[in-house]
Amino acid sequence: MKDQTIKNINDLGKISRIIVIIMKIAVIVGIVCTIIAGVALCLIKGDALKFSGFADGEIVLDTEGLPKNFIKIDESHETLKWFGSEMKVSLAEDKEHSGDGQLYKLDASVDALEYGDVKPLVVGGCFCITAFLAVTMIALIFGEKLAKALEKCDSPFEDSVMKAMGNFGKSLIPMAVFMVVLRGLSGVSTFLAILVVLLFIQVFKYGAKLQKESDETL
Repeated sequence: MKDQTIKNINDLGKISRIIVIIMKIAVIVGIVCTIIAGVALCLIKGDALKFSGFADGEIVLDTEGLPKNFIKIDESHETLKWFGSEMKVSLAEDKEHSGDGQLYKLDASVDALEYGDVKPLVVGGCFCITAFLAVTMIALIFGEKLAKALEKCDSPFEDSVMKAMGNFGKSLIPMAVFMVVLRGLSGVSTFLAILVVLLFIQVFKYGAKLQKESDETL
């Protein structure tokens, strides 16, 4: 009869396997959708779509207790080149504002931005998501094998569990590299987190080795 702790490990392995299967289905759907979307976006002609837009906002400076001109924002009217189109930005103080503080109005507009100007960015972003889902799928495949080994094991120190755990750790490396390449320094945190997981796996494998040697001695 199995020890209760081993039963708990088996149950957690079964639950984890079910969760991983659901995640794999979601990732597969995501990969298919992003590939189809990427191909479709590639086929759209650059001059087929044009975008125009306008946005406005307000900035309120609370100057209570300060001289009226203690804080001053320079008014500006700029025309910027944005993906081959012109983007107009203006910032002006509302002289008629009678409330507390100083009120500035921010206006921005984009005229006739063609899809061709942003096509490489949009298509590249789509396939970048596909690549991320692909490396995630690799981790899920080996994660499912680890969950299955834990579901059927009589001991967490069995060779099958150790092998599955080691392979799962290696499957996380592509994801770590991808995050660093994609996000630069901001992706280092993910890389370090995966390194910690790999470290714990190695510690656990060493503990299993000591346990095996102890059992053989007895």
